[in-house]
Amino acid sequence: MPFANPFLKAVSSLDPCNRKTSVPLELMKELPLYASNVVQDSEKEAYDLEIHNFQNNHFSDIVEESVDLWWKDVENTSKYPLLSRITFALITCFHEPKVESSFSIMNNVTTPVSTFNAMQCI
Repeated sequence: MPFANPFLKAVSSLDPCNRKTSVPLELMKELPLYASNVVQDSEKEAYDLEIHNFQNNHFSDIVEESVDLWWKDVENTSKYPLLSRITFALITCFHEPKVESSFSIMNNVTTPVSTFNAMQCI
């Protein structure tokens, strides 16, 4: 996987195209670490059972649909309430003033100011 950041690796396991292998399962086990306010300690065992059932479930192959719409369909089945909650918590876009500093802190997405200036000129 080209990501060096453990958070991005874990979130990439939520892509429906990455199912059916052992790597996403192991990465999904790490997701509660990144959203500790979403899954309580008392729910960890139920979460582990959900992700195992999720990996073994045969969903129809949805290729054309975006990840968020695919997960909305999964949520509507009501089979995976904990996994759906944590998924939407993690794939929801930031919407506060510190977005740029969040990306800079992760050192994953940094774009020089000159690039932004070039984009503005175009």
